[in-house]
Order: sequence, then structure tokens, then C-alpha cells
Amino acid sequence: MLTLILLFWIAWALILYTYALFPLLLAFFARLCGRQKAQGEDEDSAAGTLPRVAMVVAAYNEAGVLPAKLANTWQIDYPQDRFTLLIGSDGSADDTAPILQACQDKRLRPYLFSERRGKISVLNDLMRAVDADIVVMSDANTMFAPDAVQMLVRHFKNPRVGCVSGELSLEQDGGVSGEGLYWRYECWIKRNEGRLGFLIGCNGGIFALRRELYEPLPPSTIVEDFVLTMRVLERGYLVRFEPEARAMEPPCPSARAEMVRKIRIGAGGWQALGLTRALLHPRYGLRAFAFWGHKVLRWLVPLLLLVALAANMGLVGLSFYRLLLALQAGGALIAVWAYPGRRLPRWTRPISYFYLMNYALFCGFLRFLFGTQRVTWDRASSPAHA
Repeated sequence: MLTLILLFWIAWALILYTYALFPLLLAFFARLCGRQKAQGEDEDSAAGTLPRVAMVVAAYNEAGVLPAKLANTWQIDYPQDRFTLLIGSDGSADDTAPILQACQDKRLRPYLFSERRGKISVLNDLMRAVDADIVVMSDANTMFAPDAVQMLVRHFKNPRVGCVSGELSLEQDGGVSGEGLYWRYECWIKRNEGRLGFLIGCNGGIFALRRELYEPLPPSTIVEDFVLTMRVLERGYLVRFEPEARAMEPPCPSARAEMVRKIRIGAGGWQALGLTRALLHPRYGLRAFAFWGHKVLRWLVPLLLLVALAANMGLVGLSFYRLLLALQAGGALIAVWAYPGRRLPRWTRPISYFYLMNYALFCGFLRFLFGTQRVTWDRASSPAHA
């Protein structure tokens, strides 16, 4: 029985560490020794000294949002002669290609690939065509604030900065839903990591990096934004978070679409662990601390929940543990009831989101384990950045 008690409390201690204690420790370190901008990063630049920028977008069946994306991009406040937009159509079966062909703006360089291969293959091809100093990664459904690119680019005055992430917000989300609250919580963590210079994973819809730091990734890579960020950190460069570089995209259209996206991210996280495992070594100091606390333990939470549940069931003869088992079961039932999109009282939404998110991570782990997660995405059921 002592073994079961130890297993139960160790599992929950690790869960509480990754969700509560780690963010508090990170905030303490950020307050103690962090800074958002290095010397010179916030100085104004004359247009003639701004670096050349290329925005890169991989698109699959994005005809519904592509006209808005093009219009939004042309409104970005950046010198026209120093800005290029590269969009690659990944074998799209809708009007994505005709829309790109019809655009007359000379800043657009469309690449129409007849075969559908997946986002990372398109990005690898597009990056070979980039001749700019700074590359801004984006998605077709991500809309930038006019000054977002300048807010990103100003950090690169510091030669130690290799990558900068902007802040992505969800449209029509007042922050009261489970996803909205979790998004704000994640942004708080990202701000603190960014102040220390080791943001663990950029927002895929809006981040920038030095062209020479891009490494072609295996075509099977699922979460390329995360892997690229970690590779930059591994090479010793700083990765910043710039909350003033704002972008917006729509939330998932349904509970099922959100689940599909999170399952994909879960599978991609486990895959990325193999591609970025070097940063887990203690020699990377606070970077390793953040990687373990923010990501690795977070990915392990579904398995820790199962360990805690199994131990709890073995302790059901004790009244205190019967109560804890009932609380765990209650949380799971709230999630099951909420999944089809039912509206629940506000106080239950973080609970349902927690359980649904970890269910998705567990499914992603199984897909990774059995190699069943596809590298291509389905535009009809999930956002392109999934």
C-alpha cells in the first residue's frame, strides 16, 4: 500500500510541478535576471537600414482565407523594396493556385507544387529560394498587425538573437473559454521565457529567424516551428518573445477540429523530442530546465494521470482516496459532457479543457508510438498550423 501511495503522490507532484510550480520558478528567474530587449533592440531604424524580409507561407486548400491573407500582408508597414512574400501551394485541390496566379503584386512569389507532400517539404523548398536576411514564418489564416514585422525585426540588431516569436491571439475569444484561458496562461510562460532569451517553441503563425539559421528538416517533421526554435537554441542563439508583434487567427471551428489539432501536436511533440533531445542535457542550464518543465513533463502528464488513477483505484479502501477518486472521475465526466461543444458554467471550463487536452496528448502519444500520424494536414478540419 505504501508503494501505491508513493506512486499516487509522485505522479500528482510532477503534474503540479509542470502546471504550477515550474511557471512560478520561471517567473522568478525572469524577474531576477531576465530582460526582454538587448541593448539597441528597441532603437528606431531608418527605412534604408532595415533588413530584407521574406514572409514564407505553406498553403493547402486555403482559397477561403487567401484573399484576406494577401490583403492583410500588403498592409504591413514595411518598405516594399525590402519585403517579399513566398507562398507555396502544397498540391491544393481548390482555387488556391488560381488566386496566387491572379495576384499582380510584384512582392508575391508563388510556387505551385502539383504533388501534396506536407508543410515541411514545401517550407524546405521555399527556403531554398529565399534571398532575404530575415524570414518571417506565417500561416494562411494568420493576420498580422501592420507593425508586427517591424516589432519582430528590431530584435535582430542584437547579433546574439537568432529567432523571435510574436503573440498570436484567437478571434472571438473573450478569454473565458478553456482554450482562451489556457492561451493566456501559455503566453505568460512565453513572456518569461522570452525575457530570459530561451523561448521554448515559437508561435507557428508568427515568428522570425535569421535565414542562415534555418536547417532543412526531415519531411516527416510534424511541429516544425518547435523544432526550428529548439535548433536555434541548441546553437547558442537567443530566442525572444515579442508581445507587441501581434497576429490573429480564428479558433478551431468545432470541438472535434480542436481535438484533431491537439492530437497532431501531441504526436509531433513526441517526435520532436527525438530531434531536439540534446537540449535536455544539464549543460544547457536554464534552457534545459525550461525544456523539461514546460514541455517534456507536460507531454508526460497523460501518462502520469493514468499512473495516479491506477494507484488511486488500488487505494479505494481508504476513505480519503475514495474522495480523490471521485474528484478525478468528476473532472473526466465534465470533460466528456463538454466535448461535443456544450456550454458549461465558466468554472468548469478549465477543468474540461485540462482533461480534453491531456486526452488529446495521450492519443498523440499513441499515434507517435505506432507511427500513424500523417505529416499532411486537413484544412477542412483543422487550422494549417496544427
